[in-house]
Amino acid sequence: MVTRRNFLRNLGAGSLALTPFLQHLRAEGAGQLPKRFVFVVRGNGLRPYGIVPQGLEELGSDRLKQDKLVDRSLADLKLNESMKSLEPFKDQLSIIQGLSSKICKGPHGGHFGVLGAYTSGDHAPPRKETLDATLAKKFPGIFPHLAFHIGLKSDELFRYLDISAQGKNTRTPAYASAMLAYKEIFGTVMTGDDAKVETLAQRNLMDFLVDDVKRTKKSLNSTEKEKLDHYLNGFEALRDRQVKLNTMGESLAKMAPALDDKFTSEIETHRLEAHFDLAASSLITGLTNVVTIRADQLEVRYQGFDHARMKEISVHEIGHTADVEGTEDRFDSNWKQGREMREKIRTYQMELIAGLAGKLKAVPEGDGTMLDNTVIVYLSDAGAQHHTGYENMPLMVLGNMNGAFKTGRYLHYPNYNQSGHRVLANFLMSLQHAAGMPVEDYGDKDLGLSEMIDQGGPLAELMV
Repeated sequence: MVTRRNFLRNLGAGSLALTPFLQHLRAEGAGQLPKRFVFVVRGNGLRPYGIVPQGLEELGSDRLKQDKLVDRSLADLKLNESMKSLEPFKDQLSIIQGLSSKICKGPHGGHFGVLGAYTSGDHAPPRKETLDATLAKKFPGIFPHLAFHIGLKSDELFRYLDISAQGKNTRTPAYASAMLAYKEIFGTVMTGDDAKVETLAQRNLMDFLVDDVKRTKKSLNSTEKEKLDHYLNGFEALRDRQVKLNTMGESLAKMAPALDDKFTSEIETHRLEAHFDLAASSLITGLTNVVTIRADQLEVRYQGFDHARMKEISVHEIGHTADVEGTEDRFDSNWKQGREMREKIRTYQMELIAGLAGKLKAVPEGDGTMLDNTVIVYLSDAGAQHHTGYENMPLMVLGNMNGAFKTGRYLHYPNYNQSGHRVLANFLMSLQHAAGMPVEDYGDKDLGLSEMIDQGGPLAELMV
């Protein structure tokens, strides 16, 4: 088996010069293990009943009026049926419910507010950077921040995320095309004359684009120049990055994902699987430490699932199907079908996360594995359901960041404005504390909460 340590030992120090990749190796040798963060964000809500452990079903009710903290060990509980793929990781898992984030406001999602803890409605540009971008700057790699989007069609190349921002008015670009992502991340492992010609053509194209952008800039006003600067910085970063990747050459080939049909598939779930493969390989090789994955969006149709209704309607339309008996349904389905569709999506996404965690756990690092120094966060930008009130933002955390978090637990905080209630920003601050960036204040305050609700600092129940 090719371990990360053996893989790194085979790389010549001279060939990598002072790249972030070599810095990771030196840090590990000095006992300073890397910190990695993966954010998996879905649309349309994450229903509470879909993540509560078996035996705690009452805690998943929409009508629940929770007035005290529930803190249960997962050791003696079975995970929800849709989460059974995560049973092997139960000791490193935390399921959290009851956090609110009413500052998000958007009717179809909290967008940038979910990872940035600030007000962000539909179609609004980001006001400032989100936490994933902050962490990427703190722990940079050759690719400081890799982002992926499930994509709406096979020929879509990239998409600007509506949940992640590099700064004010600057959305994070994400790969929608798995093949494009493969070429740009692992393109140096492609072999043959065609690959050499393509690599040279890409390098020449980048040089031309940088020069062309500089020429165009002279004729623009100040506002337009500021926008163009973002593009110029991006092109120059791509060009510099390509040089670093070329020096790694054959060594990357050992850890590159297998290039198969799913990278160009018409089926959206196949492409998302390819993105998770790319994310795993990029983390293992040290090319990046921060990954954001847009696991689905309202316009997506799950055509690859064996369910007649899911081939016909979008994620948005699934959001309007009933999943509670006796509830009115806007579409021609019944509440059981609503539950079935949601469960299929949730189960599938949990399996992708389990696959990623399994790959990281298989790689030794320090006295443990790469998973011990990684946190995977899974949540929805819409909170508990479609057209949510953001009074409950259910989420799952896999990994303890080298002992920073207490894991193997189910935490359910008291309802909105009940004593002991906490907000999503408290969780985002917990991530920052785990990253060695202790803060006691983050994002916008929810002015609807009473003064007795503590909106500052991390979640004490989660931290060691």
